[in-house]
Amino acid sequence: MRLTQAPPSKQDTLPFLTEFPDFDALLDDYSTLPALRRKKILVKQNERFHGLYVVRCGMLKQSYRDVGLGEQVTHFFLPGNVIGLDAIESRRYSGKVTALETAGIIHIPFSRLEEFPGARENFLRLLCYLSRAMQHERNHMRYVLMHSSDVRLARFFLTMSSSFRSQGFSAYNFRLPMTRCEIANYLCMAFETASRLVSRFQYKKILMARGHEYSITDFEKLVEIAESER
Repeated sequence: MRLTQAPPSKQDTLPFLTEFPDFDALLDDYSTLPALRRKKILVKQNERFHGLYVVRCGMLKQSYRDVGLGEQVTHFFLPGNVIGLDAIESRRYSGKVTALETAGIIHIPFSRLEEFPGARENFLRLLCYLSRAMQHERNHMRYVLMHSSDVRLARFFLTMSSSFRSQGFSAYNFRLPMTRCEIANYLCMAFETASRLVSRFQYKKILMARGHEYSITDFEKLVEIAESER
């Protein structure tokens, strides 16, 4: 299912993204929030659950702060991802969600979630999003716990590449709004380790990095590294 980009409307200057064939219907059913600017907080850790959010465009991060352990980046939300799945049962958001760049968000209120059993089409539409997002969470935790640092980093860049390609952008040249430190935190490795690996990838002409701009120069080699530990 391909993401497409269309000209912005007068009310919304953000890129308009569609991920599923019925994404337009989802926009009709639920409200689009005003653009969330960089560093602005969407939800706070332990805030009472008031619904799910679907990312239209932009990127956000979720972080969890533990007394004595500091802050851990637990998730990056890309276009099409669902925010708040882990809050449905506890009725509390498990982490703070912050915009890494200007983001467009669709809000699905909790009151509407309760109406789904009697609204079959809406329910099935939402299930598509829930299924993909939950699978992403499981994959991320498995990769972090089971694989070496270079494999984790290679898979991270391949995930970003796939996301940009599915949105209709280049799979080889893209800008990531998160810092190198945030990437390292998310992949459960030291900042120095992530920086050293990026430098190694550049030395081997697999990747080029200039600030937030990245270029994959040897896609096959990156895939080889990512799949070296099956």
